[in-house]
Amino acid sequence: MTQPCLLSVLSKGVVSLGAAAFLLPGTPLAAQEAAEPATDDPAEGHSFHGEVFNDGPRQAAVLIPGTGDVHFEVTTESAEARRFFEQGIGQLHGFWDFEAERSFRQVAAIDPDCAMAYWGMAMANLNNAKRAKGFAEEAVKRKDRASERERLFIEAYGRYFEDEGGNAQERLRRLTRALEDIADLFPKDLETRAFLAKHLYYANGKGVKIESPYAANLLLGNILAEDPDHPANHYRIHLWDSVKPANALGAAAMCGPAAPGIAHMWHMPGHTYSKLHRYADAVWQQEASARVDHAHMMRFRVIPDQIHNFAHNNEWLIRNLNFLGKAGAAEALAKNMIELPRLAKFKKVGARREFNPAGGSWQYGRVRLRDTLINYEKWEELIRLAEGTDYLRPDPTAIPEREWNRFLAIARFETGDRDGAEKHAAAVSKALTDEVARRDAAVAKAEEKAKGENKKEDEIKKAKGDAGRPFAKTVSERENALREVEIYRALAADPPDQAGAVERLDKLKDIAPARHARLFLRAGELKKAEEKAGAAVKAGAGEVLPLAAQVEILHAAGKKDEARKAFDALRTVAADADADLAPLNRLGKIAGEFGYPEDWRLARPKPDDLGERPALDSLGPVHWSPSEAPAWELPDAEGKLTSLESHRGRPLVVIFYLGKGCTHCMEQLNNFAPSQEAFAKAGIALAAISTDTPDGLRETYRNATDENAAARNPFPFPLYSDADLAIFKKYRAYDDFEKMALHGTFLIDGEGRIRWQDISYDPFNYPEFLLEEAKRLLSFGDS
Repeated sequence: MTQPCLLSVLSKGVVSLGAAAFLLPGTPLAAQEAAEPATDDPAEGHSFHGEVFNDGPRQAAVLIPGTGDVHFEVTTESAEARRFFEQGIGQLHGFWDFEAERSFRQVAAIDPDCAMAYWGMAMANLNNAKRAKGFAEEAVKRKDRASERERLFIEAYGRYFEDEGGNAQERLRRLTRALEDIADLFPKDLETRAFLAKHLYYANGKGVKIESPYAANLLLGNILAEDPDHPANHYRIHLWDSVKPANALGAAAMCGPAAPGIAHMWHMPGHTYSKLHRYADAVWQQEASARVDHAHMMRFRVIPDQIHNFAHNNEWLIRNLNFLGKAGAAEALAKNMIELPRLAKFKKVGARREFNPAGGSWQYGRVRLRDTLINYEKWEELIRLAEGTDYLRPDPTAIPEREWNRFLAIARFETGDRDGAEKHAAAVSKALTDEVARRDAAVAKAEEKAKGENKKEDEIKKAKGDAGRPFAKTVSERENALREVEIYRALAADPPDQAGAVERLDKLKDIAPARHARLFLRAGELKKAEEKAGAAVKAGAGEVLPLAAQVEILHAAGKKDEARKAFDALRTVAADADADLAPLNRLGKIAGEFGYPEDWRLARPKPDDLGERPALDSLGPVHWSPSEAPAWELPDAEGKLTSLESHRGRPLVVIFYLGKGCTHCMEQLNNFAPSQEAFAKAGIALAAISTDTPDGLRETYRNATDENAAARNPFPFPLYSDADLAIFKKYRAYDDFEKMALHGTFLIDGEGRIRWQDISYDPFNYPEFLLEEAKRLLSFGDS
């Protein structure tokens, strides 16, 4: 087959595979594979230009304001292509790789011969070597049409990816030297220096350490002296982040304004301010980042966790909000993270593929919500959310059953529900007993095996140790959880069993220092409490909870002058703290004794080293919310029109499939068909939208029906026709570059909002996951 020119417009929306045999639900996969005709064409939804083009953004780029004022000379006759290319360069500097690839794909759509467009795609995939190599090879094919400088960039990265089997660090060093040579040949070209700086940061993360941050800083200083607003401010923050963050304060002031349309450029100064314990300044930066990301995701209907560092930014923002005592805002953002649709990532476990939750907003949000409620002693809310909603239900990874029982036992003890607490405490104890039994069984089995092989005593001892070692961490974790529950049980007794609590407190691990200090106070160990509080304040400078605990403990110890000094510091640190927090409410009498007003908080002085800061509301919403689903009205096989509006009031899963000729689509519909009853039981309807005409739908019916019977829809859900692809395009289930429909699966709630989606070159084939995810997402209301 002769492939069309890259990213060219195709004459048809989909590629026909001929008359594929229709298969009823339950048809074995082997039969489906046998029915698929041999062809050199790619499967429906797959790129004509190779595997590397399947993944990544397949919808057109738009020019986004505020991606950095960069100037990178590129060979193209198109001024429009040049604008998109420079947008991609700015996005690369801001680590917005997903959107950078989209911008470079747009360049290639405008000018397929622009070699640097493919170089840009490779640069946007440095952490995906297979795709980066494929894009770099495309750039090399076109390098003769590029300038000398461009050829040097293309050849440097072409060699780097071509030698993928070589020593990784040596490859990075060779690439460093190649980029230095380009900078030397073109000393007036600022971007050659900027990409050298970018590479040095990348190589540092891959083990080729920057031995002298001061030397690297000279390179960045050279760039920023020429252009103070260059996105390279970002690299200066990274350079000093773990070395001397104060050296990046100038860059922190300039970073966000240098590219205000890129969320990560607002996020990075939050590193600097957090390291310097300037949490209010860090919170502003991280909230700005969250708002820019939310605005982009909601405008373009991007699944949140597709955006690099989005979850990381928001979970860190929650931590910093907690440091400031803004527990209400922390709780609200954590709940919003939990409410986000989960990215459909799956991993192979044995012969099965299971959902992979690693690194998702959902996980981060659950852990941060739990921590917020525990540390600010919101026990009733913790119980309500853990037992009555999906926000804190147990799961195998973020909050396993034993952890769920731990914090509920504590919360029940703290609210006076001893019977409820003991039920959860018994579960915590059983988790430890069961794990010890598993360890002992493994040790006994190893001992029996070693003795059966006539091993020596020292070999038997080693075998037993090796068998028990994998359990050391899990047993220790369960012992610590039970120890903590027993402390709260002792303190909840009437009268409190202070001795029983003290006996366990010294061994307690992995607990917030301020809470640890207060437990010693409640156990009557003032000296230990004072030591723990002092250490907490020292480690958590600028944080509300350690200072609040220190004030309370010093006052209880009769050290009024020291307590007043700590309280004076707290008044400013807690400037933005919520007024109704238990740890601060306990200080009311002390405040009165010291002559402070009822609202004893003081305004925080405004720093004089901040950069330009727009109004936060102008950047986007503080929380993500689902977008409206585009309206549609489509015919079925008989031409009868049905609209999305007719489904209002009931959630709907809509499958966009690529017609009767797509065998994989038929497999998808067959996979969803048996789940229709389970979806219906959950109150969720199913429907499918095809690229076929109504005649094509009828042909699908005929292929599935006995020749002597009337043609009928073999699926337990309706099929609709979108032959002109208008609705595919509205839902972005469409490749704007290659002008073809893509597979799409969407969950639309009863209010007509898209709550979850998957758009891909392959059909989504995990109905069980989607049913679970739909139930989870639809359960969130005014909780």
